[in-house]
Amino acid sequence: MSSGPPSEPDRFEAVDWERVTAAESEHLGRNVRAFLAGLGLLAAGFLYDAGGNSLPLVAALEPLDWLLAVSLVAVGSFVAVPLARNPGMTRRYWKRLRSHPLGVASLAYILLFAAVGLVGPLFVTEPTRWVLSRSYQPPVGLSVDTRWLLGSCVGPVVDGRCQGTWRFPLGTTHLGKDMLPFVVLGARTSLQVALVSATIIVPTGVGVGLVAAYAGGRTDAVLMRVAEVLQTVPAIFVYLLFWQWNREYRLLAMIAVFGMASWGGLARLVRNEVLQRRESLFVKAAWTAGADGRQVMRWHLLPNISGPVLTNVTLQIPLLIVTEAALSFIIFRPHERTLGDPTVVSWGQTIFYGVRVADVHPGWWITAIPGVLLVLTVLSFNLFGRALSDVLDPRREH
Repeated sequence: MSSGPPSEPDRFEAVDWERVTAAESEHLGRNVRAFLAGLGLLAAGFLYDAGGNSLPLVAALEPLDWLLAVSLVAVGSFVAVPLARNPGMTRRYWKRLRSHPLGVASLAYILLFAAVGLVGPLFVTEPTRWVLSRSYQPPVGLSVDTRWLLGSCVGPVVDGRCQGTWRFPLGTTHLGKDMLPFVVLGARTSLQVALVSATIIVPTGVGVGLVAAYAGGRTDAVLMRVAEVLQTVPAIFVYLLFWQWNREYRLLAMIAVFGMASWGGLARLVRNEVLQRRESLFVKAAWTAGADGRQVMRWHLLPNISGPVLTNVTLQIPLLIVTEAALSFIIFRPHERTLGDPTVVSWGQTIFYGVRVADVHPGWWITAIPGVLLVLTVLSFNLFGRALSDVLDPRREH
């Protein structure tokens, strides 16, 4: 039995839907078992950590770190495991993706971004000590006039300009703090925003959209009204309610609020796509051949709406990453506090620090490096999402 839907000639009365159901249950069972096993390990680790014990290789984990771990388990169980168990399908998708050079480049950047965000914090910590004697040290390959240095140049001096050194590959701030930890920990924050938000938006939006399309009537009307309300009420207002009393977990509150406020558009998209496609001839043929609702959904509807869903999500995730960065620039008076989360290191906080505190000149790299990475991350998610919508297009199966 193949891992995909029945081939074109077998979509009518020749289909043995009992065999399809058994194979479907087996595949879904493996994915669900992998997900539950991962959750079990995380639960054990959480209880061990809550008991005052230290987990190997990691320091004390915050609630958002555990949610990131749950998101990784979900991605591994429902994306990585199926791809690993179906090498033929994986090779076919990879062949299609190679026809999109920008998509391949974006995927490479996203994998590097994820690796830095996951592994990097194991090796770096946020610098807290001021070392003014090494302030404004430039990145490797760049230089700065020595008159801007409060102390001596760490690297060589050539023609009155301090050259960058591998001791500080990304340079230092005006207080002499190494820039590398700010970049690495900022990648971790952006990764948390991307994965945890997607874990909220995708299952909620797709699930609500499917229920609305199939239930119809009053259920459809109520769910779509809720989706409309979520699309019209500015999420920033809801976030401000949490921001007033929540000082320790503002990033978590931001992800939760903006994630829950962002699934409405996806739910409406899924509902409309399902209503449109369930009237297609191949769906009616499946019903005539004896398929039930779950089989039609899995083999015919979900593959056909995966492209629009991916396009929608890949536009929303970068928007949330930019939103997190933008909140760092909004100052709430009279307390002069940023709407971002000052307890975490993010690219937005670092850009704000470089513009508002350190001044763009002469330490322009304090703003430029995280700014460029932020743009590359947002652009890569968008380009890869567009390529993926074509790769997963079921019309390319034949």
